[in-house]
Amino acid sequence: MSPAGPDAHPDAHPDPLLFRTRPGNRRRLTPAAQAEVDRLAAAGEQSAWLSPLAYNLTISHSHRFVWYRVAKVATRTIRHHCETHGVSMDVDHAMRIRYPLASFADYFTFAFVRDPLDRFVSAWHDKVVDHNYYDFDTATHERMQRVEEFARWAAGQDLSAVPGTDQHLTLQSRMIDLNRVDFVGRLETFDRDFGEVCERIGAPAVPTAPKNQTAPGGRDRQVSQELRELVARMYARDYQLFGYPPPA
Repeated sequence: MSPAGPDAHPDAHPDPLLFRTRPGNRRRLTPAAQAEVDRLAAAGEQSAWLSPLAYNLTISHSHRFVWYRVAKVATRTIRHHCETHGVSMDVDHAMRIRYPLASFADYFTFAFVRDPLDRFVSAWHDKVVDHNYYDFDTATHERMQRVEEFARWAAGQDLSAVPGTDQHLTLQSRMIDLNRVDFVGRLETFDRDFGEVCERIGAPAVPTAPKNQTAPGGRDRQVSQELRELVARMYARDYQLFGYPPPA
């Protein structure tokens, strides 16, 4: 495939060590890294040098991994483990980043997912019941204290749109580059699966429970049939791809 820009070159892949987020701003790339991404993008959409879609990424050059972060799925736990065990996060908390594919072709890539119903209820508790994250007016926020009301509102969003949909509600399958991910762990078997990730990246595997998790199988699974049906429709692709049984 021919490069589309006059200055493009088939081997013009950036040094992966250039790809970092800014000190003091863990969400944004450094100017040099952003300039390189912009240069590759300008070279032509057909070059296949950048991922076609944008993802929320954490990248370590020292431990050679790319982590596709899925909000509400042990992100604080994984990040805390890295921080406390000397795992550098050169791209710390980048949001909606198209990344240079060839530069990370030999990095280990992973993600974690969870039952979509548990994830949705967890997002509702955190972002609606405990906070007014979506900035609803007073009357609407009061109405959204019923999870079914919030689910009806969420069902009106395009949950595959990134950017566009809030990361806490986006389809998990959209938050992961499914064509390039090496390992997808589950929150329900977190100790075992994260232990495997730690072994692959050369980090200590210390048993740990996910932080700030809405417990699966507890009171939050005692939900109405309406909620089950709404979540099953909204997250049908996640249920299908990740093998979770749809809520019945």
